[in-house]
Amino acid sequence: MLSPHHLTLLRQDLRTLAHIEYEEVENELLDHYATLTEQKMEKGQFFEYASANAWAELGAGPGLNAIQRDYEKNIRKQISSRHLEILKSYFHWPTVLTTLLIGVLVYIVIPILADDVLLLILLLSVFIQMAVVQYCYYKKKELAGTSKKIIWDSLSYRAGILLNSASFFLNMRSTGVIFGVQGPLQINAGIGAILCSIAIIYSMSFIQLYRENFSYKIAY
Repeated sequence: MLSPHHLTLLRQDLRTLAHIEYEEVENELLDHYATLTEQKMEKGQFFEYASANAWAELGAGPGLNAIQRDYEKNIRKQISSRHLEILKSYFHWPTVLTTLLIGVLVYIVIPILADDVLLLILLLSVFIQMAVVQYCYYKKKELAGTSKKIIWDSLSYRAGILLNSASFFLNMRSTGVIFGVQGPLQINAGIGAILCSIAIIYSMSFIQLYRENFSYKIAY
């Protein structure tokens, strides 16, 4: 039976030699690492030799780190798949009624707003997306060691897409490519309504996605 000190040494190996970052991966690997070490100690090997042999059987640092990369890849795949499911759910009955209502309201409101007010709203949307990206960055550091970090990575990436889309829209407007340099934003309310609706739907999906829990049973 390994002592708490022995388990601490094994855990340090995983962190420093294999660079294991995620608690879920670390706990599973530690359990397997400790079991192999105990089996070898039962055959008469000292802890140092038993742990070294167990480490080699597990694939050493590169092999264990590859397990972690596989874990990250699988979690990201789950996140992308789940995010797509969430977005699709907004267009299934009866949720589609709420989605259509939001789109209609946005389409009705946009032509009513003054050009300066609408431009201010678009600029505010860009600022909000920048704030989301920045918040994701700090939240990712705070949640380091859990699968939530991977979720925040994904949210940051998706928020960046919205930010770039909003910036592109404003740049096209300022250069006159879409509306003309002096033309009002309301000239094409349909485009504005689509962009605003996408931003709203994506924001709702972000909230729902973050509430999800993702896990993956690693294979040795």
